[in-house]
Amino acid sequence: MKDLFNILGNGSVLFIGCHPDDVELGCAGLISRISPKSKIFTLTLSKNQQNSKNPNLISEHYQSLQFLGIQKNHILLGNFTTREFSYSRQEICDFLFKIKQKVKPTCVFVNSSDLHQDHQVSNMECQRTFRDTSLIEFNIERSTVYSKPSFFVKLSKQEILHKIKSLKHYKTYKNKNYFQSENILAQSKTMGIKIESPYCEAFNTISLII
Repeated sequence: MKDLFNILGNGSVLFIGCHPDDVELGCAGLISRISPKSKIFTLTLSKNQQNSKNPNLISEHYQSLQFLGIQKNHILLGNFTTREFSYSRQEICDFLFKIKQKVKPTCVFVNSSDLHQDHQVSNMECQRTFRDTSLIEFNIERSTVYSKPSFFVKLSKQEILHKIKSLKHYKTYKNKNYFQSENILAQSKTMGIKIESPYCEAFNTISLII
C-alpha cells in the first residue's frame, strides 16, 4: 500500500523483535500490506537456542518471514541470551546502532515495554538508539497488561489469513495456546471493534517523524 508506506517514511522499515516469532505475532498483518517488500528489514535480538526444545526455531523463523515476502538477506539476527537482556544493555545498544547504520530506517517497530523483561530492555534501548526515527510499539498479547493503542492498521480477511499462515511455519510452537489460529483471529477482531473494522492490528506510537 503506497499510502501506508508514505506514512512510514518512504524509506526502509525495520521491525525489531526480541525473540523469533515476536515480529510475526505483532506485525505480520501490517507486513502483508507494506509494498515494496524490498524495503523491509527484520532484526531478532535472540536466537532463543538455550532451550533444547528449539533446535528448528531459526529455520522456522526464516521460513515464516520469507513467506511474508521478506528477503532472506534482510532477516537479521542477534545473539543475545533470552531473559538475560538486562545484563547486556550497552552491548544491545551498540548492536542496534550498527544495525541502524546498515539499514538506515525511517521507521522502526519494536516490542512494547510489557511484562517480559527482554521486551522492556529492547524498548528502552531502541528509544535511545532511534531518537531521530519514527518509533512504534507492537504488542504481544500474552505479555501485555493494558493495551491502549493509538495507531490502527485495518486488515482484509486475506491479510489476516496470511498472518495466520506465516505463523504455521513455527512447528516448534504448534501446541501453544497463543499460536492457535482461532486466537490470532479473535485478537484481530477484538482490536477491529475499536475502529469498526472486521480485522486489524494495533500499535502504540512513541514518536512519528514526518
